[in-house]
Amino acid sequence: MLFQRVAIATRPSLSFAVGLALLALAHRAGLPSAAAADAAAANRPAPEARPATTSAADPQAPATAARRAAAVSVADPRRDGLRELARADELLGAGERVTDRDEQARIYRESLQHAERAVELLPDNAQAHFLVFGATGRLAQLDGLAAAALELVSLNRRLDKVLELDPKHANGLAARGGMLVKLPRLLGGDVDEGVTFLERAVALDPDGVGKRLELAEAYNIAGRRDDALRLSREGLAVARARGKTDKIALCIAFQEDLEQACEGCPVELIGR
Repeated sequence: MLFQRVAIATRPSLSFAVGLALLALAHRAGLPSAAAADAAAANRPAPEARPATTSAADPQAPATAARRAAAVSVADPRRDGLRELARADELLGAGERVTDRDEQARIYRESLQHAERAVELLPDNAQAHFLVFGATGRLAQLDGLAAAALELVSLNRRLDKVLELDPKHANGLAARGGMLVKLPRLLGGDVDEGVTFLERAVALDPDGVGKRLELAEAYNIAGRRDDALRLSREGLAVARARGKTDKIALCIAFQEDLEQACEGCPVELIGR
């Protein structure tokens, strides 16, 4: 569809763990501390470092160290950003499965809030920007054509950012291609250029069923009906090979709509 989604694989940040490992190695190797370096610069001996102890004099030391490590972990912006990213993606998918428009709007607004927070924490993460684009676009679609037109400039800018950060972002390329195919020329539409973007997206995501259907529709709009029918069959084959039950049903419905659509026309199923 216009706004395809990507599954987000979250993982704990490696930077904090690597930092602790380097500090431990430095301590074991006897590398100078910051205090020693300052003392050397001042041409005076550094105070002798006292080894850490967990004797009866400081019985709370292990607990204190654990609390400090936990505080650092909680404040890890990358980990928090990935959490916001995963939640935004989860909500975007949930909204697509809801039929009530008011409930959809509520879910998409919540998704947008998490996506915007993810962008704050991970400003160079292309997927975070893409989820802002996706949630904003869904809300604009719910608000009607006029609202979507008003959001067009900001949506394009957001998509520009996605592709600037990751030129091979398959969903970003598919979204850009879909917009170029569907928009009138007056608003910057270009079917041939849109087809090129969609072809790149499909090449980068061989298992992407939705991208194939989007490209198949673009081929039909471009007057390439045989290519459209071929690609729709490929999409169904991929869905069956991967055991994607919902996608199988979608491909069958798409093929039926494609067969009824005239050459040069959008397919009703994804004609939005």
